[in-house]
Amino acid sequence: MIGRRTTWALVLALSAGANLHANRIGTPKPEFRQVYALHPNGRVVVQNLYGDVQITAWDRDQVLVQAFKKSVDPKQLDDAQIVVDSSSDLVSIRTQYAGADAEHPASIDFRIMVPRSANLENVKLINGGLSISGVAGPIKASSVNGSIHVDKLEGEAELSTVNGRLDAGFDRVSRGVHGIHLSSVNGSIHLTIPANADAILDARNLSGGIESTFGRPWRASDGHRLKASLNRGSAPIRVHNVNGGITIKTTWSKRAVRPWS
Repeated sequence: MIGRRTTWALVLALSAGANLHANRIGTPKPEFRQVYALHPNGRVVVQNLYGDVQITAWDRDQVLVQAFKKSVDPKQLDDAQIVVDSSSDLVSIRTQYAGADAEHPASIDFRIMVPRSANLENVKLINGGLSISGVAGPIKASSVNGSIHVDKLEGEAELSTVNGRLDAGFDRVSRGVHGIHLSSVNGSIHLTIPANADAILDARNLSGGIESTFGRPWRASDGHRLKASLNRGSAPIRVHNVNGGITIKTTWSKRAVRPWS
């Protein structure tokens, strides 16, 4: 007869094994994983047709690329290919599709780590959302059908969407920065900058209104406008929208800002 202690030991072991198995199943395994050496100020280019891209800064002179394929039709997975070209100054990551065009092609989600001061020279998405965090170097990024969320940025940035929300948070906006340009066609724009930012702000949209913790928006013949100078007024910040509201706030503000949709 098996003793009570032995029985409980078997139950616990089986439970632990089941949980471990569940964790393994619940954690997606990347189809692609590679590390590439890159100069601290090196360039990174990303072009993705279908799928989300997440880019995070780290304190290494390397680029880590992980890719995860998804498809309702497993036969389409092999048609979705990941192509990476690398050198000490440039890492280029792109997707390409082989065979005939599919009605529902496989998507590829990327998780990418880059040097903190890397130059995100051209990040272009067609159908997918983009997130970028902690990058201090310049950024040029766009998405056609998908939202963009960036935070903890410190350098110049040019961000644009066609159909999607744009959220941008900066830890630093200082003299010497060439500028920040945010634009959208159909989607709201939310910008957060530090209170000590040295900037000249120009915001405008056709519909949706402008809400800001500084300056006074007004209604013009071509939509809504806001112009303001912050502190020493150096770095230009341009926020342009067509159909969607604009919200601008500083990190120190305690007044609740009503988001526009």
